[in-house]
Amino acid sequence: MKGSGRITLILLGIIALTLMLAACGAPDTSEDEADSDVTYGDGIYTGESEKREFGYESAEVTIEDGQIADIVLRRMTPEGEEVDYDEWDGQGDKPNLKQFKDDLAKEMVSNQTYDVDSISTATETSEGWKAAVKEALDKAK
Repeated sequence: MKGSGRITLILLGIIALTLMLAACGAPDTSEDEADSDVTYGDGIYTGESEKREFGYESAEVTIEDGQIADIVLRRMTPEGEEVDYDEWDGQGDKPNLKQFKDDLAKEMVSNQTYDVDSISTATETSEGWKAAVKEALDKAK
């Protein structure tokens, strides 16, 4: 009896170890990781986020030598007009989109990807800008 209990424990240990190793498996090659090795065609590409009740985000991405050289982010009204950033300077209850758009664009250029952290006080707008840049980069592939 004692021997069979030990064998059972050993078998359970082997099974658990096998399952843990199988779970580790091959590294994830998600779309974002795969995009890090992509070279883009030189040019200027535009993208837009999904249009919502209060507007949408747009991006103009400049590619030079296959790399992201510049990104211009814009917040648009539902009618397609660029918002007046002087009204979005962090005063009152409005986030500082004027600064956020510049900071986010610089981070994307520096990291050579749209997949950067969102700005916590402007999460929806940040996500929209990231989606717009992703669309522009998809066109540049």
